[in-house]
Amino acid sequence: MPSSIFINQLYRPPSSSSPETLPSPNTGVRAFHQSLPGYKPSPLVSVPAIAARQGIRWCLVKDETERLGLPAFKILGASWATYRALGERLGLRENGDVVSLQRLAEAAKAEGVVLFAATDGNHGRAVARMAGYLGVGARIYVPSLLDEEAISKIRGEGAEVVVYDGDYDQTVLATKVAAENHAEGKGVLISDTALTVDDETANWIVEGYQTMFDEMEEQVLEITGTRTITHVVTPVGVGSLTQAVVTHFQRTPRSPKPMVIAVEPKSAACLKASLEAGEMTSVKTEYTICTGMCCGTLSAIGWPMLKSGISAAVAVEDSDVDTATKNLQSCGINAGPCGAASLAALESLSSGEELALGPQSVVVLLCTEGRRGYEMRSNSQPEP
Repeated sequence: MPSSIFINQLYRPPSSSSPETLPSPNTGVRAFHQSLPGYKPSPLVSVPAIAARQGIRWCLVKDETERLGLPAFKILGASWATYRALGERLGLRENGDVVSLQRLAEAAKAEGVVLFAATDGNHGRAVARMAGYLGVGARIYVPSLLDEEAISKIRGEGAEVVVYDGDYDQTVLATKVAAENHAEGKGVLISDTALTVDDETANWIVEGYQTMFDEMEEQVLEITGTRTITHVVTPVGVGSLTQAVVTHFQRTPRSPKPMVIAVEPKSAACLKASLEAGEMTSVKTEYTICTGMCCGTLSAIGWPMLKSGISAAVAVEDSDVDTATKNLQSCGINAGPCGAASLAALESLSSGEELALGPQSVVVLLCTEGRRGYEMRSNSQPEP
């Protein structure tokens, strides 16, 4: 069996990259999020017990278990991408900026817009929440393996849910076709994965995650007294969040730059497979408790940056993620499997020169999802 940890030999330290080639941060993103109902920064939580166990100086958890009233970070990208996509679609711009959400809602309702999205759970629910804010329809496609709890919560946002007989990658393609063929071209696809490198909406998803990092920079300084971060551990899925992490740290002036460590479930490790192959590679996915990371193909816009911006990729077992959820919950962090995967990855790493983990390390774990029900299965257990 291949190693569960892949050290990326193509990794290029961000200090030697060319920041001028990266998009500048959009200062309007955080201001937009602050205008949404219930905005507040998600906590950055110091967990000294885990730091001591791992032999590092600081272990800090960016706790995204509650974000804008939803149990995951996804609303950051979905809200901004919806806002931008509809603004472009409806031609609503004033002085170069998209107009207010209220005026956008009025125009979208008058146009009869319906939002489309493919999801393993949290992204689709976030798009449905935005449809509710705007008063427009939402049609969310989900793969057949998605659990009933996640489906029920998406329906609870007022969206129509279409269960597609296929895996996540197949569902993404089906959703794109459905949006394009919707009545009189009124379907608007809000996808967090890009099928082509010129996908503007997927880029807006990535851009929307910047709010998380703006908050984190302020919080690290407040907690530790410095801006130092040596390692960031991030869940992958299709790679949009991971792309946002790499983008942020490559263009943020700091020295040294943190290493970015990616984590995926072993049953859906498309980034690790791509790094091992040296080219973007799809994998066949199997059941995992990390439902939101059960993705077999990376976003097309993410791979060019991830192939040289990731220090290491870690593939974790569901059993280790299950243990990590309990460990975080004992520290007061109400994590679900996708959120706890970052801790599972950290706990699988040993100190050493390759990843420079040691007594002076300041590690930030991105905990991207709140607690939810799930079913532990063995890999040999047949799919329903």
